[in-house]
Amino acid sequence: MEFNQIRYFLNLADTLNFTEAAMRSGVSQPTLTRAIQRLEQELGGTLVYRDGKDSRLTALGRDIRSEFAAIVDREQRVRAISLNRVRGRRETLTLGIVNTIAPALITGFLNHALRQMPMLELVLQPITRDQGLDLLLSGQIDGCFCTDPIAGNTKVATVEMFNERLLLAMAQGHSLANQASVSLVELSEQPYLDRLQCEFRTRVQNHLHERAIIMIPRLRSEREDLIQQAVAEGVGVCMLPERSAIVNGLTLRPVDTLELSRSVAFQSISGSGTAAALRQLRVLIERYVRS
Repeated sequence: MEFNQIRYFLNLADTLNFTEAAMRSGVSQPTLTRAIQRLEQELGGTLVYRDGKDSRLTALGRDIRSEFAAIVDREQRVRAISLNRVRGRRETLTLGIVNTIAPALITGFLNHALRQMPMLELVLQPITRDQGLDLLLSGQIDGCFCTDPIAGNTKVATVEMFNERLLLAMAQGHSLANQASVSLVELSEQPYLDRLQCEFRTRVQNHLHERAIIMIPRLRSEREDLIQQAVAEGVGVCMLPERSAIVNGLTLRPVDTLELSRSVAFQSISGSGTAAALRQLRVLIERYVRS
């Protein structure tokens, strides 16, 4: 059993497509197919069902996937440690993070990535949602954690991470905190705090205007921490993505008829010409999301 067979299998397990797996592996499709067949012969069982254009892992394939991933991660870690010690080599990636994404949603992955890639140094740059794609395409950042990524650009690889709803945030002791949901009338009666960087801001305003509700903010700011702290202290309420609380003392509830959500994703330039560290980081994100 060779390391390249293991890598080919993991790429196939990630994509379930022989053509795409071969492209990721940097080999021809027949080469990858033969390598998978030899691996199946060595292990004594079928790893992938092939049904025309569709492929799926067998029970054996699913069982060994995590074991093979651990082997590759360990081998990469050994190589990284060696490069660090012998050559003093370090690779730096600059990643943008949309400033409305809560740190706790990203730091868990970053901790995992830094453990797996000891030679990696990350520079984190706060960005707005509208800046991400332009900064990426211009080469000013290597990748970005973004919200509601724009699809259709063949130069950009996107890894969907999770979705989150827009909810109403209030102090834990607020009179509405014990309710399962909040009506628009109840919302209109609350002092409102305006998160100026909120991606939902225009859609929320339009939704309320269509129902003859006009919220006049008592406080406006681009500072997420300031607005959320003011809400926690009972100054007013604000609309907030459900996983984006960064201060203690908040309760979040849905608002009747207001059903909005956003996706959070990682984007980077696609293709084999990108830095090896960035390609490895993207693979780690894909596996982290699936785990």
